[in-house]
Amino acid sequence: MMELTQTGAHLIFIGIAFFLVGLVQGALIPAVKNSRMALSGHLTAVQCGMAVALFGVIWSLVKLPLFWALFTAYGSAVGFILIWLGITLSSVTGASKALPIAGAGFSANITTEVTVKILVRIGSLLSLIACSMLIFGLLPILR
Repeated sequence: MMELTQTGAHLIFIGIAFFLVGLVQGALIPAVKNSRMALSGHLTAVQCGMAVALFGVIWSLVKLPLFWALFTAYGSAVGFILIWLGITLSSVTGASKALPIAGAGFSANITTEVTVKILVRIGSLLSLIACSMLIFGLLPILR
């Protein structure tokens, strides 16, 4: 039987809170400059919130050294949140360089464009590394 660890409980809480933020954002889609981007932000928060909560549920199965375990757990959550923040900022300001498909037809000042690009890229890299580490931490369950 799986046990709930303290890190797992934190991840479940963060994930469900993030999920709730996504639901609220869904109600606010018509109020922003770029509603397509707001829909992307809503879906990102809802889906990533569920993923983080799921990571918390399975966390007792993850076998990694302490530093890497903490990096994996909180790095995934922070990475997902940074991506969501970038997308949400883009939906409000119209920034489109980092996310050209949902941002088509919109633009923002250079500072905002660069900020969105940094948030999305750092978040993407962090979540990619953390989720890759999660795979390695789950390998022992296959044996």
